[in-house]
Amino acid sequence: MTPDAAVTPIDATAAAPESTALLKAVSELSNRRPVVASRAIFNERGVKLIEHGAALDGSLYDRLIQHRLSAPLDECVEIEPCVNAENLRAAAQDAMQASPFFGQIGPTPAIRNRILEAVSAVPLPRPIAFQLTLVREERPALFEHSVWMALLCAHLVREGGAPGHDVTMAAAAGLLHDLGMLHIEPDLLAPGNTLVGDQRRPLYAHSLTSSILLGRFHEYPRDVARAVLEHHERMDGSGYPRALAGEHISPLGRVLSLAEVVTAMFGLDRPYPAQRVGLLLRMSPRRYDPLLVPSIHRMLRALPVASDLPTVPIGESIERLRGLSGLLTEGQTRVMACASLSAGPGPTILQAVAAQIETLQRMLFDAGIQLEQLSMLTDSDSQDPEVAIELWALGDELQWQLRTTARQIRRRWRTGEGGQALPAPVLEWLDRVDC
Repeated sequence: MTPDAAVTPIDATAAAPESTALLKAVSELSNRRPVVASRAIFNERGVKLIEHGAALDGSLYDRLIQHRLSAPLDECVEIEPCVNAENLRAAAQDAMQASPFFGQIGPTPAIRNRILEAVSAVPLPRPIAFQLTLVREERPALFEHSVWMALLCAHLVREGGAPGHDVTMAAAAGLLHDLGMLHIEPDLLAPGNTLVGDQRRPLYAHSLTSSILLGRFHEYPRDVARAVLEHHERMDGSGYPRALAGEHISPLGRVLSLAEVVTAMFGLDRPYPAQRVGLLLRMSPRRYDPLLVPSIHRMLRALPVASDLPTVPIGESIERLRGLSGLLTEGQTRVMACASLSAGPGPTILQAVAAQIETLQRMLFDAGIQLEQLSMLTDSDSQDPEVAIELWALGDELQWQLRTTARQIRRRWRTGEGGQALPAPVLEWLDRVDC
């Protein structure tokens, strides 16, 4: 696959600007804040649905869901105060002050000011500003994540010696990379809701949605829209939506890919985020750009040593790791046995699955922890909180990687085998992993 192929849309219909989720978000916001039609709203047949200047209310969803609009909704409505350069800079400054990790982005006043200027200089055409305001008002955790992304992407690009315009565009890509999440039904994203099968398709499509939304505006260079599309790709080819690898991922896409996984660890009140980031990067050295990763390690080393880390039972973590390691070995055995019996494209897919399992096994080795030596930790009197937390985080990360692998296998099989069922031994193993 050529690098240019990476920017070809895979399903433009996945990003309809007037999605039901967006209509719901605008309708719900209009119950709390004034939302006004900045122009008359027509359906595709030219029938006027809402007058210019009309104040919208909670009935908006019921009024518009039956129609396909002649113009995207975000071009027809406005809200004040909207996200703008001033309040965006304030949000970025608050994030740097509130988090010791993100505070490392501005180690000197001059650097801090340069990063903040880059964030506040992000172009915000009115429709994009409107959608970002919806994110801030309806999905505050997502807005916080977006601000972190803007800061970290700008930091990584600035450290690489890029000029000011490139730093600003990196901040733009980070800030706006998840606008597509507004077009996913909120119920699918509810805490504790485990998505299975086709329920995950909108989630896999959100990077494409975000890219298409930005692609409407000349303020964002093609490289920005492409990087947004690639923000879940991985250097080893294990990402999505296109399983790109290595040089097929754009330089800015690699920045977003690393920043995405780092900032995700600091969201949703996840425990021990710094320890988890450090462990993840040790476990997955082939997934992220090796020229960028040292910057994250420097930030982690600069953090003050935590003095109040709770003790996580080492014995429980070790038993969990043993169980997960056993699942890996069992999966490898089942997959290889089925690969020798399958016909058609099945063996190729199953061999790729086996390679992915081997990668996870190698991750354990790369983490520097040998399972056969774990019993020594159980028998010792040492209960070092850092060691205990690292073992716990290793189990948590390995379990997440296993589930991600299982879902990726199902996607590849569904695409490559045209709806044929997975071999029963592999399917049973996947069900146990992805539970």
